[in-house]
Amino acid sequence: MSTSRCLGDAEAQRKSKSLCVSESLRLVITLILMLVTTAVAAQVRPAPQAPPRRQAPPPRQAPPPKRESSEPTDTKAAAPPQAKAAADATPADAGAALYKKNGCYECHVNDAQGGPQGPRLGPNPIPFPRFAAYVRNPAGDMPPFTAKVVSDQDLASIYAFLQSRPTPPPVKDIPLLAP
Repeated sequence: MSTSRCLGDAEAQRKSKSLCVSESLRLVITLILMLVTTAVAAQVRPAPQAPPRRQAPPPRQAPPPKRESSEPTDTKAAAPPQAKAAADATPADAGAALYKKNGCYECHVNDAQGGPQGPRLGPNPIPFPRFAAYVRNPAGDMPPFTAKVVSDQDLASIYAFLQSRPTPPPVKDIPLLAP
């Protein structure tokens, strides 16, 4: 009997040990679940809120009526300011506008000094006949600008703009680039 009792005691001890291990394991698992739940809850962001609605600006008031001027008016129609500005514009100014309008600045940069996609064009461009031939039938990545896109007169104005570009100062005169 004593051996069965011993065996029974041994079984009871083994069961109590397994119960102790499983209880401690349950405790550890519970703690881990609580930590994971807390970490996940901390990472959840609140739903974004809609920005506040802007109020409409107050309505504009009508400008005061114009008064009759006491100055005598000319019977001749004065030239509009744009026509005067166009008459005073040099070919280089017109060329600058055409340079921007036709998108030359996109590759050759604003003052034709060259950029990552296009070479420097000014201040000393290649001779005009070569320039015109290249613009009409380019080699490389440049798109062709036919006479339908850029007229010969416009091309001459762009060339005048390129010639008008100032010569850059020597490297030794630029403080950041000086040796």
